[in-house]
Amino acid sequence: MQIATLVLFVACLIGYIWLATVMFKRHYLWGSLFVFPSILGFVAGFIGSESLFIAGNVLGLLAFLLAIVFAIKNWSVAKKAFSFYLLASFALGGIIASEAIDMMESPEVVAILQQLEQGQLSEQQAQQSIQEVIQQKFIDRYTSVGSGTVTNVDDELLTPEEQRIEALRAELQIKNEAALASQAYAEEQAKKEEQVEEVLRKVKVFSPIKISEAKNYIGKKVRIVSFEGVERQGILISAGFDRLNLDRKLAGGRFKFDVLTKDIKVLEVQKIELR
Repeated sequence: MQIATLVLFVACLIGYIWLATVMFKRHYLWGSLFVFPSILGFVAGFIGSESLFIAGNVLGLLAFLLAIVFAIKNWSVAKKAFSFYLLASFALGGIIASEAIDMMESPEVVAILQQLEQGQLSEQQAQQSIQEVIQQKFIDRYTSVGSGTVTNVDDELLTPEEQRIEALRAELQIKNEAALASQAYAEEQAKKEEQVEEVLRKVKVFSPIKISEAKNYIGKKVRIVSFEGVERQGILISAGFDRLNLDRKLAGGRFKFDVLTKDIKVLEVQKIELR
């Protein structure tokens, strides 16, 4: 998911620059109005101004509407850049929204909501804590080198409330990992027990069959009883019109022999059944 998000972010940036270039070529005013909100948002993030950041977001929405108007009025020159930018933006927005929803269902956020219901946190504190958790999750997800990378947080830089949230998140993570490991072990043991029980329940029995059906059991072990009461067992190799050809393993090697069908009183095939 992280790779797809980064790819779509790059695609969105390329589409943004492409569309801005087309707008500047048409008229500098189009291009200026389109890129101004991005510049304002960058400055707001650099100086840490929340009001400028909100204003940049509002103007960013207006800039997007401006891009739509420009594309409609100049479709012949803007259709490729606008279509590319629009598709990349919607795809990126969809992935980010999906990840945000998943993060809202994380154990850390659930724990904060439970504290809010129990009155341990005010609504403002809960909202701020949830926002910090989600921001930290986004940072951890897109700055980690590998899936097993852990982001270390300096406790001295965190407020007591943030330290408590970090401790709670670590505790919940340990409990979740222990629960998953216990569940996996229990499932593995149950599966082994089922396999052992199934093996113990299997028994080999000889079931009678008709001589005319013998060709359906080539490769199976059969038992033949003649009219004289002589019993023979072996692997059925072939079934002809007047005889059956069997193979049997003996101490000195393998022994093949034929049994005439007219001498067969009982023909049985070995099957595996459950007790």
